[in-house]
Amino acid sequence: MSPDYREIYNQVLATNDNYHRAENSPGFLNCVRHLDQLKLLHGRALDVGCGVGFVCQLLSRRPCRFDVYGVDVADEAIAQTRQRLAHLPDPHGIRVQRIDGCRLPYPDEHFHLITCFDVLEHLDEADIDILIGEIQRVMRRGGLWFGSVSCRLSGSLDLYGANLHRTVRNPEWWLNRLEPDEAKFERHDGQLTFWRKSRANEG
Repeated sequence: MSPDYREIYNQVLATNDNYHRAENSPGFLNCVRHLDQLKLLHGRALDVGCGVGFVCQLLSRRPCRFDVYGVDVADEAIAQTRQRLAHLPDPHGIRVQRIDGCRLPYPDEHFHLITCFDVLEHLDEADIDILIGEIQRVMRRGGLWFGSVSCRLSGSLDLYGANLHRTVRNPEWWLNRLEPDEAKFERHDGQLTFWRKSRANEG
């Protein structure tokens, strides 16, 4: 049985100010670093594990041209991301959604860009496989998955006393799991950043 990710990350957001600062967001920093490439893309973008919405907000504004969506397990994350995207129309209330597990509430081949930064290591191994499959399912042919994982223990524990990084593996393990087209490992902070294009047999 999967842990109660919602309960864990509701508590984390309520007690850890670092999650509320853009300068501490690996996703935000990665997108800023690669803004010249991202601004050349367009279409629907989904941030998986959107947190409080720093990546969604960045991708929704110039010079980027994305129609942005986000999902997360934490209630406060969803509330803050909705505020950051209040400038975008959302007649059906589906732009930002809270999810209970690893299933994504979108149709097959729906997104041109999927971002997922420092999320996978927070999951149990079985849930990692489910989420990878879901990301592949909702990514359009010709789409791009841009993400990162941390290959070290977190400095924080969850409310049950377990490390927030539930699956800590070396870069080679993650590369075998993710099968990226390009990847870069920063040894000083244990961060693996990767890019993966959709493939003909996916979706």
